Amino acid sequence: MVITLVFLFQRFVPNAAFYYTMILGFFLFEAFKEDVSEPVVPVKSFPTTLRRRLVDVAAKVVSHAGKTVLKVTAIAMESLRFKELWERCLSAPKFVWT
Repeated sequence: MVITLVFLFQRFVPNAAFYYTMILGFFLFEAFKEDVSEPVVPVKSFPTTLRRRLVDVAAKVVSHAGKTVLKVTAIAMESLRFKELWERCLSAPKFVWT
C-alpha cells in the first residue's frame, strides 16, 4: 500500500509560484529579525510587532543636492537605535560553522 501526498499548490502552477514566494518572504523576514533587528526587537516577536516598532515611524524623506535623506526625530533615533540598525544592515552576517 503506497500513500502519495499531493499538496494543492503542486497541481496548479500559479499557486506553486505564490507558495514559493511566500516561503522566500518568510525566510527573508526571519533572517532580518535574527541578523539585523535583534537589539531592538526580540527574535521571537511576531511580524506585527516588528512592523509597529521599525516601520511605523514618523519620518520624512528629503532629497537635496543629489542625496536622499530619511529624517526621523531624535527620540526615535535613540530608542530604536537606527544608527546601529543601519550599520548592521550594511555589514554581512557572520556565519558560524559548527
